[in-house]
Amino acid sequence: DEMNTSLTDRQRVQLAQLEYYDWQVGQVVRLPDKTTIGTVGQVINTPDGFQATVIKSGLQKQVILLRGSSGIRRGDPTTWTNEWLRVNLPVGDAILHQLPDIPTEMWTATHHVNQLLAANPTTRFYIYGHSLGSINGQFALANCRYPDRVAGAWLYEGPNLYWLLNARQRRIALNLRCQIFNYIDPRDVVALGYLDDQHTVGLLRVIRSPLVSPISQHMWGGYQFDQAGRLLLADEAGPHYRAILDQHLFDQVHRLSR
Repeated sequence: DEMNTSLTDRQRVQLAQLEYYDWQVGQVVRLPDKTTIGTVGQVINTPDGFQATVIKSGLQKQVILLRGSSGIRRGDPTTWTNEWLRVNLPVGDAILHQLPDIPTEMWTATHHVNQLLAANPTTRFYIYGHSLGSINGQFALANCRYPDRVAGAWLYEGPNLYWLLNARQRRIALNLRCQIFNYIDPRDVVALGYLDDQHTVGLLRVIRSPLVSPISQHMWGGYQFDQAGRLLLADEAGPHYRAILDQHLFDQVHRLSR
């Protein structure tokens, strides 16, 4: 499966970054190195804020790009405030206090992903999401009714939704675990709630990152690649990893909620 094996870690990050672009149906989607991903088949924008782009990539392959918080990229204070207050911070608060109060946008994401999978029974789906897109992706996958149609999911810099899932949702997520790659920069304040690599949606991949500015850290700014385009990962067994994650969950989220 070319789509599944031929893209490097760097190309996958570049593909996820394209979720922030305002695509139009019929446009051809290419990576910066001119690799063609496919043609935009559908653009979804719902009143509660859910945004996604569906790319047709060959006869029986589709890519779903789940859009993150555009306010972060654009630096528009109102978008930042609206999106963070509406979804990201309630999710962070719910994780900290273990109170599953799920914003409607996450249910909207679930509905649209299941609808796409249902309408295309012979198609293999590749799902990408960053930030709010990772939140929506984790939740949609934990409520996925057609797990056999998910070829893979690459999610970046979202908080750990595992703590908000009920027993049934956790079972579905476990069934899909090996298809989902959940990347976090341990220095990113948004990617909170990861205490170990078992209580997660998908396989946790902690990157080895330098410290950069907070918004840059969140926007893949700490991601480093080798010459073959492979992402540099942290030593997950190291005490440094645990120390960052623990501090991360209990302290740093309060900076965002002030």
